[in-house]
Amino acid sequence: MTLAGQPDTAPAAFLALDFVTYIVDNFSHDAAVAEHAANALVAARTAGLPVFHVVPEGMSDQIHPLLAPAGDEPVLGKTTIGAFATTNLAELLRAAGIRKVVIAGVATSGTVLSTTRWAFDAGYEVIVCADACADPDPGAHAALVDQSVFPQSWLGLWRIARVLPTVEIAELQPAAG
Repeated sequence: MTLAGQPDTAPAAFLALDFVTYIVDNFSHDAAVAEHAANALVAARTAGLPVFHVVPEGMSDQIHPLLAPAGDEPVLGKTTIGAFATTNLAELLRAAGIRKVVIAGVATSGTVLSTTRWAFDAGYEVIVCADACADPDPGAHAALVDQSVFPQSWLGLWRIARVLPTVEIAELQPAAG
């Protein structure tokens, strides 16, 4: 936690979760989610954040064209819902000194929820790009990202993460200089 008025300078990384064409096309209530996530990805790259793509094992050649990895951005294959349990993501983040993750993904009630909870439990500060996430069920997505929809919920991502539109995420803005 930072003191009021002090900038938060914890090293951050951007996680693009399950952005393969099949998943985007079949498990998203928002037809524009790939475009929103691509905008967040460009912002992360512009801000100098390391980027990690995590997709289901065997689908690394199916990454949505708007979210194609650039340069040496790692693509990690997973065999579980979340991004941590069956990948070396935690080790890569630790080796890079990352203490904060910015998450975009499909589906909100699947990979985003699972990855956010794991990251929070592991001590990372978590930020969820609400407009760069989607779910097959728009109601489930809304309940997870918008406290006003289901304020009593213990599942709400807003309980353990900052949930913001991409344009409001300071970590995705170019460094002042």
